[in-house]
Amino acid sequence: MKSLLLLRHAQATAVSGTTNDLERALSAHGLAQARALGVWLREHGWVADRILCSNAVRAQQSAAAMRVAAGWKVAVSVREQLYNAEAAAMLDLLRDAAGDVERLLLVAHAPGIAELASVLTTRRADLLLVCEPATLIEVVSDIASWTELVPGCASLRLVMPS
Repeated sequence: MKSLLLLRHAQATAVSGTTNDLERALSAHGLAQARALGVWLREHGWVADRILCSNAVRAQQSAAAMRVAAGWKVAVSVREQLYNAEAAAMLDLLRDAAGDVERLLLVAHAPGIAELASVLTTRRADLLLVCEPATLIEVVSDIASWTELVPGCASLRLVMPS
């Protein structure tokens, strides 16, 4: 069984005239959110075999803080194509980049994260799934390989809002 953890990055600082969107960092609250998720994952014995992350600073900081708090040794693989990606683009990336891992963490943005969870679990892109900053979603599938990942092939196991 494959487990896909989907994380919408934690709360970021507000948009300003001096910082472009890619450079927005986590707020102090966002850093605390990411760390709290990492602690929860560690306490429940969850370990990701691979982490794919958007190239936005806030996504990278979310992944790093969560990884450290969880005690994971796995590296964060930054992927430019995850920045504000739609569900279809994320699905293509997962099929190509997931390899043979059992549990994968994907850190990206709204609305793509919620759309991907919806597509994988219902075959529909219009399911409204609440996805506030630092929401962690787990979908699971009985596929043997990530290349078999298709709409409707998974079940929603966890939605954990911050």
